[in-house]
Amino acid sequence: MERIREAQEHLVKEFEIYNNASAKKLPPIDVDCPENLENMLEFVTRRESLKQAKKLSSPPAAKLKSALADTLLLLDNFDIKLSKEKGAAES
Repeated sequence: MERIREAQEHLVKEFEIYNNASAKKLPPIDVDCPENLENMLEFVTRRESLKQAKKLSSPPAAKLKSALADTLLLLDNFDIKLSKEKGAAES
């Protein structure tokens, strides 16, 4: 599916941006493995929580988390972008 490939490419770009801006590098990512993506999303979320609690500096993770979630949903055969478009058309 074209949409999965686009989401995975976007995820790789966001991952590289985040990792390049981060002092502590993230482990490698496998965009075809839902388990790896779920672990990465959890890891980034925990890192972001610790950053806020301890006032540490690290790059914003919102775009990376969004790209991870989008790719996970697509690998599970759910296209949130298409769903949002259908919802907007119905309104």
